[in-house]
Amino acid sequence: MRTHRLAALALAALLFTAPVFPARATGGDDTGDSRVGVVLMVVCGLALKVAGAAPVPWAGIAVMSCLMGLVDAATSPDP
Repeated sequence: MRTHRLAALALAALLFTAPVFPARATGGDDTGDSRVGVVLMVVCGLALKVAGAAPVPWAGIAVMSCLMGLVDAATSPDP
């Protein structure tokens, strides 16, 4: 139960700190369009790690965040 709380706290902290730290998946681009994709893929990785212990809530989060992260990467313009 404690690991679930720590994982939820880490995801909540990530959501609140995402606008503070600039994260860019593309080189030389000064826009913040790629932040959403980076955050989605980080959530995807964290949810995949936690899904082994508690598959019911985290497997759905992992599937949706991975899918949306890959769709964001596929539809983003090339630099």
